[in-house]
Amino acid sequence: MMRALAFLLTPLALPAAGAEILDRVAVAAGPQAVTLSGILRHLRFRAIVSGAPVEDTEQNRRQAAEQLLDLLIVRRELDLSRYSPPTMAEADQAIESFLMEMKWSREQLLEALQRAGFSEEEFRREMQARLTVTRFIDYRFAPGVQVSDEEVQAYYESELLPALRQTSPGGAVAELGAVRAMIERILATRKVNAAMEEWLRQMRQSLRIRYFDEAFRPEGGGR
Repeated sequence: MMRALAFLLTPLALPAAGAEILDRVAVAAGPQAVTLSGILRHLRFRAIVSGAPVEDTEQNRRQAAEQLLDLLIVRRELDLSRYSPPTMAEADQAIESFLMEMKWSREQLLEALQRAGFSEEEFRREMQARLTVTRFIDYRFAPGVQVSDEEVQAYYESELLPALRQTSPGGAVAELGAVRAMIERILATRKVNAAMEEWLRQMRQSLRIRYFDEAFRPEGGGR
């Protein structure tokens, strides 16, 4: 789930009159803020983990701001619950899995980090933060999720079979028993995501959220 990308967001100290603007608030949420520098950093990180360039556009800035706002809410909940974060050793294991998925060597990763302006240690901390949020989501929302036989059957008939027939016309159709575990994982993930979305919606309603449009314009947002 892409919402499980986390940043530790802190309020921005505004410069004195006449001082150079080094950063600015993009979204204020109660006493905390999503900053422009955090948004740009998020875009650079997305470029690394996706393996593709991410353009600095108003749309991408706003999308990043929404993700960071959600992650700010998750970070606050983590602090309140005193959830123990994964160790750096576990973060390193996550990085190794990432390298295998991307089919990258360590040297390719270091080159990508250099292009994006990240040090290896910064990348390790980012991966630790994201692993923390992923585990929190599983801890907070997954235990109450149940998938019924009726839901599995409905997915099999209305989604999986039509997709298989479209991609492999005339091919052999997998029996339900052979794909049941996969279907259960898909449906459980959907329910966890839906529960997370509803929780975030409710938490947003408790915050005074204000957007500063200037920060979303690449041509005039400042860096």
